Amino acid sequence: MRTIDKLLDAEVEYFKIRFRMVDLIFAAVMLALGLIFRLSLYDVISGDYALSFADWMRECHEAGGFAYLGIKPGVSDASTFDYNCMFQYIIVLLHYIGGGVKDIYLVKTVSVIFDVVCAVTIGRITFEATSGNVRKSVLAFGCIMFLPTSVLNSGAWAQNDAIFGSFLLLSFLHFMKGNSNRGFIYLAISYSFKQQAIFLAPFIIILWLKDKIKLRYVFWVPVIYVLSTIPAVIAGRNFGELMGIYGSQATMFSRLSMNYPSIYTIITGQLDVEIRKKLIPAGVICTLAIFGALAYVIRNKKFEVTREYMVTLAIFTILLCCFCLPTMHERYAYVAELLAVVYALLNYKRAAVCTFLQVIAMITYTRFLFGSTVTVLWPLTVAMLVIILAVGRDMYLQMKVPEEIHD
Repeated sequence: MRTIDKLLDAEVEYFKIRFRMVDLIFAAVMLALGLIFRLSLYDVISGDYALSFADWMRECHEAGGFAYLGIKPGVSDASTFDYNCMFQYIIVLLHYIGGGVKDIYLVKTVSVIFDVVCAVTIGRITFEATSGNVRKSVLAFGCIMFLPTSVLNSGAWAQNDAIFGSFLLLSFLHFMKGNSNRGFIYLAISYSFKQQAIFLAPFIIILWLKDKIKLRYVFWVPVIYVLSTIPAVIAGRNFGELMGIYGSQATMFSRLSMNYPSIYTIITGQLDVEIRKKLIPAGVICTLAIFGALAYVIRNKKFEVTREYMVTLAIFTILLCCFCLPTMHERYAYVAELLAVVYALLNYKRAAVCTFLQVIAMITYTRFLFGSTVTVLWPLTVAMLVIILAVGRDMYLQMKVPEEIHD
């Protein structure tokens, strides 16, 4: 054996996991190249950054930092902030550590740091789902570092889905490992950043019905959410107002589809605003009915809930949420698109699902970011429906006991 082969195959143990040197070198190279890839996009100024994040950073500077937390948004031009206060804490922190660095670089760097957290967590999920396959786990890490969804969201868009997404993935990881307590703690942190963490709720409820999750730890969600508002309350914000932020966000949009290829793209965007407002709650009720039927079927089906099934179920339910709920943005399937990497590595025949999800994401992302010529979304809706049906069929097959499959 060559000396280089001996070096590359030499084993090192970290956290009771044995890595080969080639695994660590590959991960380091993918990490470095992935970061450089994102840095190359740092000067891209998205509409969201220009119209929101840039203003919030400027307002924070003008307020002097911590005082920005106490200004009620919308009352004056001193604060136009419309997220939950957890991200506002990050903005205040960036104000103090900026050191003359451009605000856009600071905002994007926070998201890029959490991109790495997402990549590591996806690697850990793959390790658990494959019963300790180190090579697939390292490959999953490398894939996330170059996944279009991940790169464009943070490096180009300056969006922060990697922040709530990283905690949601950690929540999923611990639910998969059977640790409901830590799973709900991470879910609570994720929800405190963005209410889109609620997309994991159908997965949680179904696994609770299958006695795989202990629902008693759900108390962490309101406890941590309330605790997260304390700095803002100390700074001067009204506690009741902070409790109602997500309710205000839910009524902020009246378009049936916010650039996501959902079922609502088949409905003309020229509908009267009042009609759209009536269709939105109807769409929510129908979605609840669909998940109620899904939970009923799965609860009454006797089968082994494997970790592979958990990955499939999470992807299916998140995609179904985004497809059936109104007013969905193109970024809302972020966590499902990352989990699709694990899904593909569990069985390479599923790589098409991961690939087409990324193609759809790139089309919808670039449509907003770079003004691409794609103006009609209904073909993407058809493609998304095919993907959901394919994942659903796979999930159904995993619910069959071996005798049924043989028959």
